[in-house]
Amino acid sequence: MTEKNGAGSGKLKFIIIGVVVLIAAVLGVLFLYNPNLAVPGKYRTIQSAIEAANDGDVIVVDPGVYYELIDFLGKDITIRSTDPEDPDIVADTIIDGRRRGSVVTFAGGEGSGAVLEGFTITSGVGTFQTLTHEYEGEEVINEGNYGGGILISAGSSPTIRNNVITNNNVDLDGGGIAVQDNSSPTITDNVIENNSAFNGGAIAIWQSNPIIENNKLGNNRANYLGGAILVDFDSSPSVSSNEINHNSSTSGGGIAVWSADPLISSNAIHNNSAIWYGGGIAIFDASPTIDSNEISRNSATNNGGGIAVAENSSPVISNNNINRNFTDENGGGVAVIENSSPVISDNIISDNAVLFGGGGIYVNDSTAEISGTNIFGNLVQQDGGGIAAVAGSTIAITNSIIDDNAAGRAGGGMVVGDGSSVNLEETTISKNSASTGGGIIIQRSNLVMNMSMVNDNKAESGSGGGVLMVVNSQGEIQNTSFSGNIAFEFGGGMVAFDESTVSLRNNDFIGNEAQMGGAFIGFGDASINLSDPDNNTYSGNVPEDVEPVDEEPEDEEEAEEAEEQ
Repeated sequence: MTEKNGAGSGKLKFIIIGVVVLIAAVLGVLFLYNPNLAVPGKYRTIQSAIEAANDGDVIVVDPGVYYELIDFLGKDITIRSTDPEDPDIVADTIIDGRRRGSVVTFAGGEGSGAVLEGFTITSGVGTFQTLTHEYEGEEVINEGNYGGGILISAGSSPTIRNNVITNNNVDLDGGGIAVQDNSSPTITDNVIENNSAFNGGAIAIWQSNPIIENNKLGNNRANYLGGAILVDFDSSPSVSSNEINHNSSTSGGGIAVWSADPLISSNAIHNNSAIWYGGGIAIFDASPTIDSNEISRNSATNNGGGIAVAENSSPVISNNNINRNFTDENGGGVAVIENSSPVISDNIISDNAVLFGGGGIYVNDSTAEISGTNIFGNLVQQDGGGIAAVAGSTIAITNSIIDDNAAGRAGGGMVVGDGSSVNLEETTISKNSASTGGGIIIQRSNLVMNMSMVNDNKAESGSGGGVLMVVNSQGEIQNTSFSGNIAFEFGGGMVAFDESTVSLRNNDFIGNEAQMGGAFIGFGDASINLSDPDNNTYSGNVPEDVEPVDEEPEDEEEAEEAEEQ
């Protein structure tokens, strides 16, 4: 028994010693391989820690100012401050490029496992590069500095989150961040402010597909395109749920899109400004989807206080609230120009203002499909309070409401002129006002209206409470209700002048009022064609209906002024 006990005791000692040795070995390995590399504890600089790191390592950086440029060197590592969720820690953990290049570079094909979080990144001036591409059969060469704060190129797809990227600037693209060359980073929960560039004050994207979401982009500036963001050639990023405020540029005060097809959704785009196109968003030769954004209080000197659609663009603009934007000329809310063809559906376009040309929407030499959209409370000093369509444009409007808009001169709800055409289906034109043509004025153009309502519009000092047609215009109106429209002079419901021709079939004229022609009237070789027997209905119009006559009224100065336009 004694021998057996001794043997068991020796075996137990052996096991205990083995376990101790094993624990020591594991601790030794952990000591030698510590995935958390400390700066400035073990490494004096962030870059030296990067050089020592392996994929999967975490570099933790203490608060302080680090005067260096860092390059991830193709490694999928995390570099973070001690607490990326604490704004004070982020503000106190600074990587300062001292105006020597891009502060942070991803150019080695890094993946989503390369993470930068919790820093203030500042004083970068970018990296000189030459980018070339072919556009419309010609080679385009762009040379300059890109990516003041962060440069992401060569197919890299890092994760950039919880940083403050501020006071960086470049002479070309991407004051805060430049994303290039088929890169697909995720850029989320950052503050990107007070950066500047020629294009893309905060972010410039070229031939890449990043995810940009939940960021705050403010007070950035571009000399040319995209005060906050430029989405450039052949890019398809997702730009969603960002706050894009108080940025400025020549075009695209908030966002500019050129030859690309991004998804721009659920952003708050406020108080941005542009000189030429698009205080909020400018679109050139592009087909983005613009969905569910708040686009308000933006301004442009010309062409689209809220959104400008130009140069053969064909965006889908849906479910947005576009309100209280301003431009001097052409589209307080939205401008559609230069052979563009947007689809505009299910938006609210309200309380926008312009001096000349379309308080809500302006369409010039273009085609627009408008459906399910409420256009109300917009204001123009001259013509087209809700919509102006000119210069051979074609617009189709279905299931929409054009309500309570005002024009200082003509077309409170809408002006259609210069060889343009409009087709209205199941649409309400109501409570609009102008000096002449309270609801709609048609000049040298075509109108088709079916199953619609023209109600309570007012020509305050001229003719055509509901509809005014002048100068060889053509119209076909059927299954439509005209009620409660008022003209100071002629045609409470409708008036036609100057060799215009309109066909009226199966409409209701109820309670319209004018000095002559409560329901409708025509002058100056105008032709108003009714079915035989007349299948329109009339009730309570003041005065009673007047047959069209071939003579010019003595006092129609406002209509003549509108004709000249």
